[in-house]
Amino acid sequence: MKLHRINALLLKYYYISINRVDRIFDIFYWPIIDLFVWGFTSAFIENISEYNVLSMLLGGIMLWMFVWRGSQDIAVYVLEDFWSRSLYHVFSSPLTIHEHMSSIMLLALLRGIASFVFLALAAFLLYQFNILSISPLFLAISVFILTLLGWIMGLFVTSLVFIFGKRIQVLAWSVVWIVQPFSCVFYPLSAVPAWAQPIAKALPTTHVFENLRALLNGSAVQYGQLLYAFGVELVLLFVVMYLLKWSFLRAKKTGLLARAY
Repeated sequence: MKLHRINALLLKYYYISINRVDRIFDIFYWPIIDLFVWGFTSAFIENISEYNVLSMLLGGIMLWMFVWRGSQDIAVYVLEDFWSRSLYHVFSSPLTIHEHMSSIMLLALLRGIASFVFLALAAFLLYQFNILSISPLFLAISVFILTLLGWIMGLFVTSLVFIFGKRIQVLAWSVVWIVQPFSCVFYPLSAVPAWAQPIAKALPTTHVFENLRALLNGSAVQYGQLLYAFGVELVLLFVVMYLLKWSFLRAKKTGLLARAY
């Protein structure tokens, strides 16, 4: 991979983002709506609960942002190249698929950080919740694990786009919400039905949010669980990178890239 080509694409998507109101809007609008809805709800529940519900829900919202941004941004920016019929031109250059994906992954991370900072300020002003009061080590590990999973899901959807084209574009917005109910973002693993608990335990996200709640309740972080989460993601990353490479080569052979033009 060549860094200057990744940087060129990163600039391309950056300029697309800052010149599109909707791309700027979704960095702030949906996150703040979640913050209001869950913040007001948890403030009410906290009055009748012995647990720090507000901190748990707000912390969950902020960290989940990295999964959402990583997954959706990768798939949507690739789809925008389909919609604008520029995908053929992009890959008629020396650019490789790995360089292309690397640029979008970096942009997704930057957008996730922007949303996180905005939410952190809003949560502090509205609810006096300081996300930075959480262990910096745990916070950094959590952001890394959740961002990596978002990237994996985004690359998976992109692979499907290269195989099936725009017919499955709905997955760009929906796949992350298929995973969320089993990720225990806003409730403990014990609240998940028995049939769904094996699914929840297998997901890396569950171990991040279970430890977030434990930390907010004054318990120790189980770093072994976080290591498990990273190990699972490492395997998934290798699998999805292979799928991406295969689907891209298939798209070239079937003429899908040319038809996108």
